[in-house]
Amino acid sequence: MSVDNVTVNSAVGIDGNSYTTNVSNDQLTNEDFLKLMLEEMKMQDPTKPMDSQELMNSQLQMSQIQANTDMSKSLQELSKSYQASSLASAVSFMGRTIENGSTDSDTGMLNSYKVGTVESSDGDIFVNANKQTGYYHKIKLIKEDDDQVSYVDIQYDSSTGKIYNEDGTDSGVNVVINPDGSFKTVDGQYQLVDNNGEIITDEDILNQYAISDMLPVYSEETTKIPVNTITKVYG
Repeated sequence: MSVDNVTVNSAVGIDGNSYTTNVSNDQLTNEDFLKLMLEEMKMQDPTKPMDSQELMNSQLQMSQIQANTDMSKSLQELSKSYQASSLASAVSFMGRTIENGSTDSDTGMLNSYKVGTVESSDGDIFVNANKQTGYYHKIKLIKEDDDQVSYVDIQYDSSTGKIYNEDGTDSGVNVVINPDGSFKTVDGQYQLVDNNGEIITDEDILNQYAISDMLPVYSEETTKIPVNTITKVYG
């Protein structure tokens, strides 16, 4: 006997009654079960009616199993959709500076990180970022030749502030460095001193150098940070 896509095999017992021996179907649905129950009732011995309550209980259990299965599938799809949405949102952090509320053990200052990449791992979203370790400035030597102005990068000692010439020799000029690594300014101008520590006021010397604002220095080591711990995004 076949009920739609459900194949039911029966046999006749010694009492002359028919019995179901097996049911073949890749996935028995709740609707299929109801059809089978009706077929069983048609084939039952009138003198020994089947327990309809037991059949109804079985049908109810199957309905609950089907409902739980459908709910599980829906939750899985919702989870996948949420992860994809979260990952897409986290991509906007790439190239930006973030904070996660942690502090540096030495300075007590809030840690800052530069985000490089974003990844999804075990259902959670992370950013891979490099911790900011300090600051630096760029110093350029301003050169004028036949009314043409050019800028040449020159080196300086980040611990002493000593500025070097293009050929690496001592220029005799030093920039004053604050404890946090930034350059000291007075009235908006970076303060320069000679090798004796005397403040340089000669405009010709001061105008030889173009000094950038503070630029961050980042660690080469990458830190994995959960997106849900990020407290600030800027830059």
